[in-house]
Amino acid sequence: MTAQQPAPSDLRRTDLYVGARTWMVQHGLHPDPDAYLAHGYVGLCLRAWPTATGAPLHLATQWALLVWLLDDELDQEQRDAAPEVIDRLVLALLNTAACARRPVAGDHALVHALADLVERSREMMPGYWWGRYRRQLAAWVQAANEKLTDYVRPGRTPTLREYQLLRPADGGMLLAAMWCELAEQCITPDWNTPLVQSLLAAFSACGYLVNDLASGSEDTFTAVAALVRTGGLSVREAEGRVHELLRAQELSFWWARTALQEREGAPALGTSRFAGALDQFRVALSEWTVSSSRYALAAPAEAP
Repeated sequence: MTAQQPAPSDLRRTDLYVGARTWMVQHGLHPDPDAYLAHGYVGLCLRAWPTATGAPLHLATQWALLVWLLDDELDQEQRDAAPEVIDRLVLALLNTAACARRPVAGDHALVHALADLVERSREMMPGYWWGRYRRQLAAWVQAANEKLTDYVRPGRTPTLREYQLLRPADGGMLLAAMWCELAEQCITPDWNTPLVQSLLAAFSACGYLVNDLASGSEDTFTAVAALVRTGGLSVREAEGRVHELLRAQELSFWWARTALQEREGAPALGTSRFAGALDQFRVALSEWTVSSSRYALAAPAEAP
């Protein structure tokens, strides 16, 4: 199939679309890359990282695509797979991310694609960035597998407590925060400080709550579903509570970002840029969920 040409609204768009499609074809990640990219992933990345260009933009976009494809694999494609098949895939992903193995014939296409991104990221980014990215990636894979095993496969809705314990890791937003560092080349030296951790917690919550509100009723691992099960609320009431919680998390994000901008000195400048990049991603993600055909409640798919 010939690649569809993206709209020329952003001079980076055609280059990024072709790069993403070529990478998907190279690794055999989807039978119809154009249909998959029609969900608007390239547009999301361009909106999220407005000043990113070149290799950092391409690599960050491909990491995002890999995580979304992996999420689909562990949330949908592997729903009926034998436990040993899932265990083998998860172990291969974890060992590949840890650089403990190279892909072999018979490995899932996603494992080969992961090895490619690991190698390129280790070459491009500082070791301390890669160290925390690798740890967060492993935490995300393990949480996604736990969600598949304990909730998706048995069709079980989590209680509110179960949701709150698993969703921050399963949501993948801390990975997205590091894609922002990669794409915009704004690595924060203050990642582990209380104020940046507060910013990251609010950023993560904003991301997964927006996702939950846009998901269809068939997705039972959401804040809405957890509130209905645990709190005895109607779906409409639960959605109202989640909207309130999202507004509160958006305010917490603003509060932490404002405090970071008031600091002085070179480290603060890097962290302020990082906080700005998170804000761009947060807004872009929110806009994308109401337009992408990835979400059951969204408007029709945008052109790639």
